[in-house]
Amino acid sequence: MSVFRVLVVDAASRNYRVEEQNIGSGILGIIDYGVRLHVDKYKSYEVSVDSPRNVVVAGCGPFAGARVFGGHRMVFVFRSPETMGLHVSTLGGACYQFMRTGLRGLVVEGWSEEPVIIKVLGKRDGRIDVDFIGVSWEKLWNIWGGFEGYRGTSALALYLYREVVGGAEFPVRVAVVGPAAARTMFGGIFSYMVEGEWLSPVVDSASRAGGGSVLLRAHGVAGIVFGGDYDFTREAPTINKMIEDVTREVFGKPYAVVARSVTTKYRFDEKLGTGGTFGVNYVHYRDMLPFFGYNTVYLSKAARLRILDIILEHLWKLVQREVFEAPEKPWRTCGEPCIAACKKIWRGVKIDYEPSNALGGLVGVVKADQVADLIRLADDLGIDAIEAGHIISWIFDAVHRGMLLPEEVGLGQRPFFDPLSYTVDQSDVNYELAKQVLEGLVEHRSEILKLVAEKGLRKASLELNKRFESRTRMYGLGFHDLIVCAPYGDEAYMTPNLYWAPGLIAPIPVPGRYWSYYSPAIPRDPREFAEVIINRMVNEYLVDNAGTCRFYRKWTEKVLEKLYEGLVGEKIDLVSHARRVLGSIARYRVLAGAVPRPWDSKKSIDMIVSLAAELGDKELAEQLYRAHREYWEKLYKHIWSWLGVIPEEAEEASAPTA
Repeated sequence: MSVFRVLVVDAASRNYRVEEQNIGSGILGIIDYGVRLHVDKYKSYEVSVDSPRNVVVAGCGPFAGARVFGGHRMVFVFRSPETMGLHVSTLGGACYQFMRTGLRGLVVEGWSEEPVIIKVLGKRDGRIDVDFIGVSWEKLWNIWGGFEGYRGTSALALYLYREVVGGAEFPVRVAVVGPAAARTMFGGIFSYMVEGEWLSPVVDSASRAGGGSVLLRAHGVAGIVFGGDYDFTREAPTINKMIEDVTREVFGKPYAVVARSVTTKYRFDEKLGTGGTFGVNYVHYRDMLPFFGYNTVYLSKAARLRILDIILEHLWKLVQREVFEAPEKPWRTCGEPCIAACKKIWRGVKIDYEPSNALGGLVGVVKADQVADLIRLADDLGIDAIEAGHIISWIFDAVHRGMLLPEEVGLGQRPFFDPLSYTVDQSDVNYELAKQVLEGLVEHRSEILKLVAEKGLRKASLELNKRFESRTRMYGLGFHDLIVCAPYGDEAYMTPNLYWAPGLIAPIPVPGRYWSYYSPAIPRDPREFAEVIINRMVNEYLVDNAGTCRFYRKWTEKVLEKLYEGLVGEKIDLVSHARRVLGSIARYRVLAGAVPRPWDSKKSIDMIVSLAAELGDKELAEQLYRAHREYWEKLYKHIWSWLGVIPEEAEEASAPTA
């Protein structure tokens, strides 16, 4: 039976201890461990998200250390300041270095008044060296302001490699937060590697739902350095053989062959002549992707295709030529040996679909160099690029409609946000304005930007409804009506990943990831929709809990039960296990007063109704338009009943008190 060795560090006392947890007995991965800590030990639902009891749990799956492509993701569990429930976020490849500490997990508790860097190094003999390095707030802001030509997260990362790691003769990696973690609720955890004396262009992040903000604001931790020379491959031969045997049994082919076949999209799809999420999604989903703050869902197909053609010409084709058609392919991995090489680098910037669309088409920026520069800026600020895109597009939409004045949100002029009249040259203006919003959120340049940064889009929009009541009456819209999101409780929410897909704002316990059905479809029967959502939720949770990359999910989902059986020596019903853990996460939401609420923004509802119409089901579109709340309630009740939480009791328990 495998054992999780977990390091628990107290940022307040600078003490630490090592705890052990057997794989099995209800704990199959780091998510299970994190959920148990939050629910049973720390009871973080009782306190604010900035409380030191909102521990950040990070760790590796039970198959890390073996020859598993994509098997070294670092998984984070924390209570989100955005959704107010437990959230899971993952960071690619980091466990390939973290395993060298001799540990499987890390728990950060306690609060340090002075920002601190935690250094964890494993020794070949199994000992662990832990150090706490204080950094004053003034010095931290100075580093973020600039170091060796870098800024923000990249500056702090390079500083740690130069000043803290020094000339280490063994593999080390750093994970850091940026200024967005200090000044907003959308800060992520960013990890860089080095190539020679400088940072690699590959930056990966666990950035959805504010984990970086929790790490800094609840614990005072600005960075973590980890690695060492511990030989983590000691048990690998046995697991490697098991992986090969199980793969041949299930697929009838060698593991390497199967792994290569299931990652075609993320490496290179010869049929499409492109690869990676950026390359494939634009030519696969085409006009069914959301642009201009989801306002394209109101357009005809012909109008949407015009916008797509502009994006393909001025964004996609430039990247395509230099990333896929050039003789030398600038493809990298996330930091572990992997045949997918999914990280596509364009002119020194890692280009993935979601950050590119969030800071590209969603905000009316279509020129490749401008999109890449906004991605680099968001990464340096340490802000979740997807959430940043939703915020910028919401502001642009409100200013474009006249509901807000440019100067009220710190903008120099109005953006161009009409997709019907949009021209390529207008990208220049939107690019400059998007930079102003990104920097303005962190610097609190206006009262409204400060409100959004500290309270989030949903609460900010509800406050603006009161502040500008005459404007909402004039336009017949509330500021909240311009957001596409899944609402939770009175003020919490989560914006969706960037697909025209109702499943991404479905009433599920962990939103903002792919723990749902995210294809552009919506069945007539909400119970049928609930079933496909539950199926994806279970499988995506299991993949994350195992610490494996979801790009290998077509392999993982079919072999995982047999792999666990070989690991723990007994057959495990993974669906039943998933139901228990997901049920715990759902019940946590009840205790935290953050259960799902019906869709309450016009644009969210319109996104769903318009998709039904686009798919040719006019009867469903009319039904959803008239009775979307009834559809939502049936969907919610079916999902949460399956999770073992009675929806009526959940609503009663989380109702606001007078």
